[in-house]
Amino acid sequence: MKLRKEVVKFAEFMEEVLQRYDSKGGWEYCSVEWLFLRLVEEVGELASQLSANVQTKAGITKECADVANFAMMIHDKVTS
Repeated sequence: MKLRKEVVKFAEFMEEVLQRYDSKGGWEYCSVEWLFLRLVEEVGELASQLSANVQTKAGITKECADVANFAMMIHDKVTS
């Protein structure tokens, strides 16, 4: 399967964000319920960034990666 360049670029950014938090440990011991609550929280943070008077590319892209990373963690937990 060939991945779209946009998917690869976003996945690389997601990994970059994950690596910033490596010292906190992984999600293997987190419940799906807790991960979902964090996902909802991150969606709220993304909404705040999008509705802010001064939107920043960095803020929006970081929150997009946070949302995607928590969704990925949930996916990992339920498919492992």
